[in-house]
Amino acid sequence: MSFNRIDSVKGDSIEILLRQLGAAKIQKVHGNLYFIKFILDNGFEVMYTYNINAKNKYFLQRIEPYPIPHGTFSNEVKIVDFIKKDVAKFKQGIKSKHFNDFLEATEQANKFVRLLDDFYLNYHVEEDSLVSDSLGQINTAIENLNKRLESIINHSKKID
Repeated sequence: MSFNRIDSVKGDSIEILLRQLGAAKIQKVHGNLYFIKFILDNGFEVMYTYNINAKNKYFLQRIEPYPIPHGTFSNEVKIVDFIKKDVAKFKQGIKSKHFNDFLEATEQANKFVRLLDDFYLNYHVEEDSLVSDSLGQINTAIENLNKRLESIINHSKKID
């Protein structure tokens, strides 16, 4: 059996498991790249992408409602288990009165990362006081935001 055929068999088995979880759409691209969409209450969508790499490992990323990598998994059972738990958390999370605020915060954080990336890669970042002072202020502001979020986390009950 060739390497591509092994990937295809693994991909097909994970596709069956994801459909059993309620995936609304699974799109296979070239046999080793997949996009999976779940539609939750009120049409809210959670979408993932994963690929099977050359080492037969699965790299998973949630792409909707916001992008975040979730790492590499050793087999399809582990990736399906992660997605199952993640979707369940979103089903619970969308019931919160703060869910829209959470989505707005993640959208703003992602916008900031894109802007910072664009600035650094597409503009001359010289050693002048404006850039140094501004980046220092940005780093301090981010550090303060992280501390505030950590404080909120420490004062909140964790979901089992």
